[in-house]
Amino acid sequence: MNPITPTISAPITMAEYAQTLPQDSATRVFVENMVKVSDLMAATPILPANQGKRAFTDIGSVPTVGFRNFNAQGNESTGSFNLREEDTFPIDEYVKVDRALVGRLGEDHRHKQRELKTIALGQYFSQILIKGDNSSPGAKQPNGLQVRCQSVGTNLLHNSVAAGGAALSLASLDQLYWLVNKPTHWIFPRGLMPFIDIAARDATLTGQSIVYDNGTDELGRRIVRYKGLPILFGYEPDDTPDLLPFTEVGVGGGQALTASVYCVSLRDGGLYVIEQTPLSVQDEGAIPGTPFLSDHIQWDWGIAREHPRSVARLTSVTASTIVK
Repeated sequence: MNPITPTISAPITMAEYAQTLPQDSATRVFVENMVKVSDLMAATPILPANQGKRAFTDIGSVPTVGFRNFNAQGNESTGSFNLREEDTFPIDEYVKVDRALVGRLGEDHRHKQRELKTIALGQYFSQILIKGDNSSPGAKQPNGLQVRCQSVGTNLLHNSVAAGGAALSLASLDQLYWLVNKPTHWIFPRGLMPFIDIAARDATLTGQSIVYDNGTDELGRRIVRYKGLPILFGYEPDDTPDLLPFTEVGVGGGQALTASVYCVSLRDGGLYVIEQTPLSVQDEGAIPGTPFLSDHIQWDWGIAREHPRSVARLTSVTASTIVK
């Protein structure tokens, strides 16, 4: 059997992918609803994989350069590259609805079940992007940002080393920003957003660049920025726990009452999602020999950190008023 050929050739977001589909496509409706769930999903670019992998190189070392003496040979030096690759992981999900319920409640019942699946998948995408861990035996998921940020001073900082952590310091946030190559976004715990509101109107923090954009984005969300970068928080409150809950133990120990902030470079050449095949939804109709109508959702995707400095994590942040 021939391998499946990826259908995307350039960076594209899920929202942009949906626009390429027919208006009446079940996949388009599904993808558009997923994007509305997660601001992180809406912002993350997607690039193609080949046979379930995407290979790339990052800089191992740069060549030396310098002046030369007269009548002397010019400098000869070359750099080096590291060849790396990332994997994709298949998702197969089904939405099965009893035909008797559709008969009683109408086709709208089936639409509502599809909508619930979009919410679940949008939240799951966000959770895996942050907390995915492929280290345990039998794990079939990509490594998320938390697993990838393990080098103190390079992609890992601590907001406080005190037991129980401390209020977010803008000075720590500034340090995090400067660790990342071409940063594009922040990812904050949703529980910090009320304190961002307070900081935005705090006269003592004037000039600290916490601002709200006028109006909303294409999905109707208010956009708040720090140092010009949009702040993402995942998804709205639901029965599902927040994307970044205050349940981490700070680096200094104490109770599990802290959370982390991430600075990321969501772009081609930085941090992005890879896919072997785009997300698709197929209405399978009635399943013979059963009372169910079925929809089949497929997506073969993973996470790629192409530039080694495309993400950094700040730990030990408490849910309290932000300080300078």
